[in-house]
Amino acid sequence: MLAASVMALSFLAGTAGASNATLKATLDRWSTTMAADARAVSLAARQRHPRAMTAAALRFRRDALLARAAIAARRPSTAKGKRAKLLALTADTDYARAGAKWAASGRARVARRLVLAAADARVAAAYARAGNRLLVTAGTLLG
Repeated sequence: MLAASVMALSFLAGTAGASNATLKATLDRWSTTMAADARAVSLAARQRHPRAMTAAALRFRRDALLARAAIAARRPSTAKGKRAKLLALTADTDYARAGAKWAASGRARVARRLVLAAADARVAAAYARAGNRLLVTAGTLLG
């Protein structure tokens, strides 16, 4: 009986790290994908291609929502993992909002509404900065 309970405890201890490791792997994979999307938005904006920026921003938003769904499906096993998951979900929500605002900024630029485009871009940048801080904190919690 004692041996069975020791085996059960060792099994649970092994799965605790595995669940957090799976969460971290998911976080890393989607972070890389969204970083590439953010670079595409930035490049299109710097080169003054509002239609390309809008398309890249919509891709960024879509990937942020997909990342949020993927992270929501993970089940962390420790308190730090649960906190990291909550921070990552909030970060992805902020990233989705940033993508929506970047797309709105691109559409406004195409329509020659430059003041509105600049305001949308500023709001998007604020959401992206908030998402960055939250995602870095989540990654730090997961080790």
